[in-house]
Amino acid sequence: MKKLAFATVLGLMSSTAYAVEFDGSAGVSSNYVWRGATQSDGKPVLQGSFGVSTEGGLYANAWGSQVDYGDDTTAEIDVAVGFANDINEVVSYDVGYIKYAYTGDDVSFKDDVAEVYGTLSLGPVSGTIFRDMDNETSYYAGSVAISDILGIPFDAGVFAGRNDNSDMDAGITLGNSFIDDKINVSYSWTWSETDVNDSSHSVGIFYTF
Repeated sequence: MKKLAFATVLGLMSSTAYAVEFDGSAGVSSNYVWRGATQSDGKPVLQGSFGVSTEGGLYANAWGSQVDYGDDTTAEIDVAVGFANDINEVVSYDVGYIKYAYTGDDVSFKDDVAEVYGTLSLGPVSGTIFRDMDNETSYYAGSVAISDILGIPFDAGVFAGRNDNSDMDAGITLGNSFIDDKINVSYSWTWSETDVNDSSHSVGIFYTF
């Protein structure tokens, strides 16, 4: 199903008059943290991504990471398709569908979760709603790009999120790119109401293309 959806999007892209662009990344992170909770038991993981997009706003991407839940689950693979565009110089939006898939020792997909999402950005401030249609649950996220406000020469931001149970997480992100923007180094700190460790740190280094 994921391959069919991805192929369909590629077909739509190729049928437009817009140029198609490809991008990707590969690297290592000291800890995979998602919505306030570690997904790798605080251990380093390999991660990578690949995406394709058009000037018209259509895009599709895949992202993968090792995970450690204390069972036979070994990796997470996320596939997303969507449309993003600018309304004007300040306001932009992004809507799409994302599938979170998990593989085990038998390399079969299991316990898949899917969400639709919508993001509205006003300059450096963004808000996103994720909706799991099957389980009828939502996650609300917001972020502020501090580097855009202060004009500093590296990436810096703050973020926060909450679910339907009012469980919250928040944190900061820092990052910078080197060697013609091919090497990206990042740091994030996350506080969570639900994580038993209360806070998590993560340092990553990635090659981007």
